[in-house]
Amino acid sequence: MTHFERLLTLSAATCCVCSRHLSIQELDEFYSATDDYLHGEVYCRSCTEEHLLLCRECSGCYTINGICEGCTTKVYGLTG
Repeated sequence: MTHFERLLTLSAATCCVCSRHLSIQELDEFYSATDDYLHGEVYCRSCTEEHLLLCRECSGCYTINGICEGCTTKVYGLTG
């Protein structure tokens, strides 16, 4: 029961687009589904899907510019 309550607890983070407060679970999901470049700004699920792009190489990570940092390094051998 404690684990369930923790996931519903609101974090201090708010969506940078719509200003909705995110739960700890939503915040964890955002961090696991986005590129490291985005970890300074937090988006709710609907704003993430509306304003960010899925990586065109792996389709598993949301990013701003269409290719995530991991794919940039692996596929193109570039470092930021």
